[in-house]
Amino acid sequence: MINFVGATAMAQARRVLGAVLLAAACGGSPSDLAPASPEATVRSFMNAVHAGNLAAMGDLWGSANGPARGDMAPQVLEQRLTVIRIYLAHEQFEVLPPSVQSLPSPGQQVLEVRLTRKGCAPVVPFTLVRHGDGWLISNIDIAAAGNPERACRPRDAARNPEAGSRR
Repeated sequence: MINFVGATAMAQARRVLGAVLLAAACGGSPSDLAPASPEATVRSFMNAVHAGNLAAMGDLWGSANGPARGDMAPQVLEQRLTVIRIYLAHEQFEVLPPSVQSLPSPGQQVLEVRLTRKGCAPVVPFTLVRHGDGWLISNIDIAAAGNPERACRPRDAARNPEAGSRR
């Protein structure tokens, strides 16, 4: 399923806002809510990346103990999320269907996300962990995203390094 930021993001934002308001009405803390599925977590995170919303990214990145903002100095968290945002910048993204290998251990899941940016389509693995009744992103293989400042090599050059070079 391809997720274009726009109308879909607005619908997701309305659902999240509804959940936040419901939690607040019930006495829960909105910042402690983690999306109920790994895919929902990744979609929310990638929409936050696209929007440049470090606070929303910080609410979705952490460990089984909770969001990283509770365990990390604010300045360090901001620096790390900024690097992640730069590497995961995209025009659109697609969460790929989970595979059998995507369940490394109980309470963990790996989802792959295909980014589309500047003609590139790298696939980036996200490791998610359970936190309460929801899921948080615990690891992102940003190296798989490639250098966001370099253009993709043409397919022929990738298969044959000599094809893309001039001497």
